Amino acid sequence: MQQYLTEEQNYVREFIPFVEFLADILGPNSEVVLNDLTDLNHSVVAIRNAHISHRQVGDPATDLALRTMKAGKDEKRDYLANYKGVSHGDYPLRSSTFFLRQHGEIVGMICINTDDSDLDTLQEQVIKVLTNYKHLNSPTIYKTKGAPATEATTEDVEPEHLTTSINDLAKEVTQSTCARHGVSVDYLKREDKLEIVRSLYHQGYFLLKDAVSELAKVLHVSDPSVYRYLQVVKDEELKNK
Repeated sequence: MQQYLTEEQNYVREFIPFVEFLADILGPNSEVVLNDLTDLNHSVVAIRNAHISHRQVGDPATDLALRTMKAGKDEKRDYLANYKGVSHGDYPLRSSTFFLRQHGEIVGMICINTDDSDLDTLQEQVIKVLTNYKHLNSPTIYKTKGAPATEATTEDVEPEHLTTSINDLAKEVTQSTCARHGVSVDYLKREDKLEIVRSLYHQGYFLLKDAVSELAKVLHVSDPSVYRYLQVVKDEELKNK
């Protein structure tokens, strides 16, 4: 059955040739991804050099995309450059994202994730020879429409996790909490589970379809339990506004 695309989806797909263009310029160490933010569960519509993150067309949006959609019109920046990306297995990358807007709304993103490991190896060898060699980390850059580009510390942009399935982000946050408390998921306290839901909520995780059910599986609880935790977090947000 033929799938009919919306105006926004057709607009995003017009940038597919640009993905090819960028990938040919940047080379095999840079993954270039086109994301359609009107379908968060199948956000990736084009990708080159997918060996960097092992994602493919049809994969869900990353946590950066979810945070962007949750922010809505509060996201004023045109792009983010040279922030930390994290691939499957916590492998570090240098990432940049350009936001695609239509009628003032963000509908897509072009993302570049670069593996600088070859340069890092070269740097180690140079340091052995030139003791006064100093590596300069590229600053995070952000730009607001109508204003000059501004430098910021890398802490201003949260790391982006390049996940390959809906529950990857839930697993990573849960595993981090378990490691911090030194227990397995079955021994997490109510406060710990609430902390996990709170973290995922503020990252936009619950914008994904079936997010509650997937998190319930990870936490070994029922769907209603996750909904109750989620309601507590939403109530907290209302009180803080």
